[in-house]
Amino acid sequence: MTQKFPFHHFLKLDGSTEPAIATKTQAAHPVVIEKAIKSVMAPEAKLVNEFSSEELKTITEELLDNIKNLMNSSKFHAYFSNTLTVSEIKQDVVEMVVTTTFIKKMIETHYGDIVRQSIYQILGKHYQIEIHVMGQAGSTLSSNNENILNTLKAKKPEMSVKTSTFFIEDLGPTQDDLYKAIDSKVIEHQQNDQVTHQIDINKTFENFVIGSSNNIAHALSLAVAKEPGKTYPALYVYGNSGLGKTHLIHAIANYIHSHKPSMRITMTSANRFMDEMVNAIKNNKHSDFKRKYTEKTDVLIIDDIHELKDRSGTQNQFFTVFNELMERGKQLVFTSDKPPKEIDGIEERIRTRLSSALPVEVQQPDLETRIAILKRKAVERDIYLGDDVVSLIAKCVKSNIRELEGCLVKLGAVTSLLKIDIDLEVAKEHLKLNEELENQKYVTIESIAKTVSHYYKIPIGDMRGKAKTKDVAGARQVAMYLINKMIKPTLKENGHYFSSRDHSTVLHAVNTIKDRIKIESLLAQQVLDIEKQL
Repeated sequence: MTQKFPFHHFLKLDGSTEPAIATKTQAAHPVVIEKAIKSVMAPEAKLVNEFSSEELKTITEELLDNIKNLMNSSKFHAYFSNTLTVSEIKQDVVEMVVTTTFIKKMIETHYGDIVRQSIYQILGKHYQIEIHVMGQAGSTLSSNNENILNTLKAKKPEMSVKTSTFFIEDLGPTQDDLYKAIDSKVIEHQQNDQVTHQIDINKTFENFVIGSSNNIAHALSLAVAKEPGKTYPALYVYGNSGLGKTHLIHAIANYIHSHKPSMRITMTSANRFMDEMVNAIKNNKHSDFKRKYTEKTDVLIIDDIHELKDRSGTQNQFFTVFNELMERGKQLVFTSDKPPKEIDGIEERIRTRLSSALPVEVQQPDLETRIAILKRKAVERDIYLGDDVVSLIAKCVKSNIRELEGCLVKLGAVTSLLKIDIDLEVAKEHLKLNEELENQKYVTIESIAKTVSHYYKIPIGDMRGKAKTKDVAGARQVAMYLINKMIKPTLKENGHYFSSRDHSTVLHAVNTIKDRIKIESLLAQQVLDIEKQL
């Protein structure tokens, strides 16, 4: 059938009796067709949009990647992944299309700030956002299958699509694949929970669970946030890893940013501070480095300040920055896993400066606090847990909050990937927990690494960092070997914890320790002792 379909017999545009002129297109993108029709239906509209369909597609992909880093994965997949697309960008407005009215309401009500922040980071300009539901009035996309939401998945010719999807759908993931995916979710959570120089907008005072173990730290942190540089010019929060120190420093930053937006906040870690200093010296930009941390900073937050150990050059720079900020009446906040007097390898003048800060300890949460934390985090992650499951986890996982969250992440992955509800038996099976066993531990990459660090008396920062001395490298290899043996992550996931070392480095470490324990009885006994502690 070669004759063109007589559209002019059926369409009447704006009351005109003139037939529409059909033009030949070659595999036109559906968005282009849509906008061409729209321009005919509305003569006042621009004939050419400022952004092409391919540009809009790229912007959508970048926007979704950015949003994914600002929220937990379950909410991202529920409200953004394969549901939202940028349809048009005007002078001051970014228009978006979503698949349902419910998703539109959720984004507008709860995630508008995240979307606007992500757009600003991508396009470098503040835009208003308008969200439309696909197929409804105001939407620039039709409700059929040929819209940009589907083009985000690269389309292929019909024969290749039919052939590839036939095999993929028939084979499907195996049970082993699903279990590995569940473990990967937990490892991803552990890796993403490291402090970065970016403020996590999801960590606030409002969603910090207060208990007897952290109420003083919470109160002092809030006081600092309300009056930066005045009430407590220097605050030193210390305690074991995973107890909420990270949450508190982000909460301080978020509160100040919200209530005193003109104040300039610099958030970093001791290791990052050192890396910036080294790069500044290497590139002859030492003055820029100093200016950033003194003249351009009103609130300085440094995580893991104990990592300054044995780094005399970095300690000198820190000493200068500390003094200048204090003289200027600025705010300093530090976190550490120990009080200043217990940090080895730092100069006495540095210890004195840190000791002058107001110290506050965050302790391990008690049972009631652990239950409250689990219930709050379960709601945030949209995971339903019965009281018996919550009680099981709270009684068995006592070490820190991060491991409590790791349990929730795993159960969320179980219910999502295996399509089963979480009851007491399911929780016991997948979390390997038993109330009858006292002092049992929920083993993670971090807990293994810290146990090795404690056993060999090597700072965890050195093991995770770039140090290559014999003792540090040996301890790092033992940790990689035990992580591979006890948790069985991918080599990439194992190496990511140790400053993103590649898979070949991890494989070499695992094989080296495996070979050595066969012939070195002392090392074999050491590895066995560490395993018993875990």
